[in-house]
Amino acid sequence: MNDAIAFVQTPKDIAKLMISLISENKKIQKNISILDTGCGKGIFLKGLQEAGFTNIEGIELSKDLYEFCSKKFPHVTLYNDDYLDWMSLKEYDLIIGNPPYTHYNSLPRSSRSKVVRIVGNKESDIYYAFILKSIELLKEGGELIFIVPYGFFFNTYAKVIRERIIDNGYLETIIDLDETRLFEDENPETLIFKFVKKSLESQQNIRILRIKERNFKPNTINNKAAESLSKSKENEVFTYYERAMFTHESEVWTTYPEKTFSDFYLLKEVCWIGVGLVSGFEQAFILDEEEKSLLNDEEKEFLVKSIKAKHCQGYWTDGFEYYLLIDKRINSEAELKSYPTIHKKLISHKDSMTVRYFPASNKWFHWQALRNYAKLRSFLTQPKIFVPSLDRSTENRFSLTEEPYLPSGDVLTLVPQHKNPFFLLGYLNSKFFREYYLSAGARRGHRISYTQRIMSNVKIPVFDQETENKIAKIAKNIFDGKNTAKRKEIDEIISINLK
Repeated sequence: MNDAIAFVQTPKDIAKLMISLISENKKIQKNISILDTGCGKGIFLKGLQEAGFTNIEGIELSKDLYEFCSKKFPHVTLYNDDYLDWMSLKEYDLIIGNPPYTHYNSLPRSSRSKVVRIVGNKESDIYYAFILKSIELLKEGGELIFIVPYGFFFNTYAKVIRERIIDNGYLETIIDLDETRLFEDENPETLIFKFVKKSLESQQNIRILRIKERNFKPNTINNKAAESLSKSKENEVFTYYERAMFTHESEVWTTYPEKTFSDFYLLKEVCWIGVGLVSGFEQAFILDEEEKSLLNDEEKEFLVKSIKAKHCQGYWTDGFEYYLLIDKRINSEAELKSYPTIHKKLISHKDSMTVRYFPASNKWFHWQALRNYAKLRSFLTQPKIFVPSLDRSTENRFSLTEEPYLPSGDVLTLVPQHKNPFFLLGYLNSKFFREYYLSAGARRGHRISYTQRIMSNVKIPVFDQETENKIAKIAKNIFDGKNTAKRKEIDEIISINLK
């Protein structure tokens, strides 16, 4: 395995923006101790020198890049070492950089043990370890300014990072850059954060900027972020708001404003919520009309109608797929042969299906995961709401059907049990709910993730019965007419009631 981790250069305007976040009381002290955690070609070193700082150190793993920087920056103290191994003899006033983003499973073997030693698990990105080590190397009152992927805000295995930040200080600034194209051949969802290592009983609010579009260039990002921060307000490039520091009670972090209401119930109290069924090899199990016509009566017992994300239009569903749902009603290849059309279709995919992941108790021709299958079958005759599990649409696509459809693996299912299905349909498709859900930490890049865990615990505000009936009536009108022109009426009703 190649032990090199790819070098990705930070745009100079992004480095300039990050340097501008240094506190004013540190900017006037030009001899504060500064560490660049991965020099690369010296983008941060150059920017720091141009800002007048004189006591700069840098570390770089690559011998070639270390030698490049040694020649270009003779007045900077440089170390040719691995940051995760490096034993510093002092603490720093400022640590700044753009650490590598590689996940544990893609790391060179030589790096994996270091990440586990620092972070404590094998489900980490290497930048988790960079954050934790940097916090340790800061002086009291020291500042950490990094550009990293957004994932540590919500990833379950990054909770150790969030906890360490809370325990050791506070976030002063977050600049959410989403999936803006900053790096050559790379398009991760990134954010810039500034952490201050300080024990304070009362901490200041976090200043949060969130980019409005992904197509802005680094120069524009730098200028408009600086403008928004200096004026404490949004502009054409960034939204701006302030919020209290996250707490240990915050299961995930988010760059969206909190939506709070005191009188509520949880969605899981009025709905059954579950994930869909996963075939594990779509082309083997989906049937077209011609293939369906060849099935005999016994084979038709394995035929199901299923909704995929593409069928969710928002309020209603459009279309479905025919699937062969092969479960343990067939337990051997000999039994499979007694269903000639099914056998002919599946056997042509045997080689590929045999090497896919599936439980040890399953045969190669079984579906990969039939989670909630019995429960879902019991709901076939009831109204169901499907939503894509991961959605890039600009409006929510909760879609109701009264047909006997099962969910595929790319949708989440909600079965209303104690509320009018059309009230829930209208509320879940509202602008208010979208903003609330994003504030609950459901964003994944430029997409929204609808998971069983998050959806089960979302809070539904209590409306009076008259308001619920109004929302339900409009939602049913939209559903029946397949026309979303009236969805703004629901937004207006919710807005009036939640002022």
